[in-house]
Amino acid sequence: MNGRVGAALAAVTLAAAAWADEAHIGMPLALAAQVETGDRHGHVVSVELSPHGAVVVVSRSVQALPVSPRFPLRLPADEPGGQYLQTPLDFVVPPGILRGIQGEQTALGVVEKVVSWISRQVVIDDQDSGPQDAVAVLGRRRGRCSGRANAAVGVLRALGLPARPVHGVLVGDREARWHRWGEVWLGPLGWVAFDPGASVGLVGVRYVPMGGASAEMTLAGVHLLHLEERGYAALPRREGIRVVPSGGATMKCRPPAGLGWVTALLLGPDGVRRVKGGDGLIEFRGLLPGRYRLAWEYHGRMEGVMDVVMSYRDVFVTLSAAGEGS
Repeated sequence: MNGRVGAALAAVTLAAAAWADEAHIGMPLALAAQVETGDRHGHVVSVELSPHGAVVVVSRSVQALPVSPRFPLRLPADEPGGQYLQTPLDFVVPPGILRGIQGEQTALGVVEKVVSWISRQVVIDDQDSGPQDAVAVLGRRRGRCSGRANAAVGVLRALGLPARPVHGVLVGDREARWHRWGEVWLGPLGWVAFDPGASVGLVGVRYVPMGGASAEMTLAGVHLLHLEERGYAALPRREGIRVVPSGGATMKCRPPAGLGWVTALLLGPDGVRRVKGGDGLIEFRGLLPGRYRLAWEYHGRMEGVMDVVMSYRDVFVTLSAAGEGS
């Protein structure tokens, strides 16, 4: 980006961090040693030493998922299967789920409907003392977070979608707690996260995956140091669950004819800054629903700024030579 564009960005307050969402979480060293670090399908986790223990940094860019594969999902021999498709011999998919997915053509759509059904039909009860396996939880329609995650994993496996539970810590504003969510394999989309009652398509930066840690370990000393989660908060909700759309929408920007190179600058509701240039049609793809701030400049001059509201449909914007577009 050149200096003129940088100045233009500042002029219209299109400043944003490289990551839209990020959490810094203080954690005792013994517990931080159990954190699963690395890039977990866009959920990036690292651990840094601090004078008082460790700081866990969780980052992710919230954006639309690629176009979902069709359902039923075809699984090549080299893709996950085996243990990720195993269910008990007595496992039965609830009839309500089978009715709900009738006619659904995409694998991601099936995941959303399964997670939504469990979120509505299986009561969350942190004090539930019964078995937390999928069969037991679906039978009594009640369970802890681990039980609801296990139930979703079991149903997805029975439907031919490889799935697995994820054990970790969920950090709230005042306290942290042990938590369980899930991931489902969707072919070209890879492992896609979900959490019954919360989200489909990803989990937020408050989620810290743990390996080898026991729920008996104390979470004393785990606390938020810094939190930015505008991207997660901006996700559309369907039946109370935040859902990451598949494919997203496209904003097509047409500059005035004969002006030469035009730079378009876009700030999304998730805080992500996008910059593209061209001497013809400029396209921003994979956009989530919400209100965007669009600015454009050419010949070193800032020529216009406007707000654009995106839904699930593509939007065409004509950029004027001066002032607002249409």
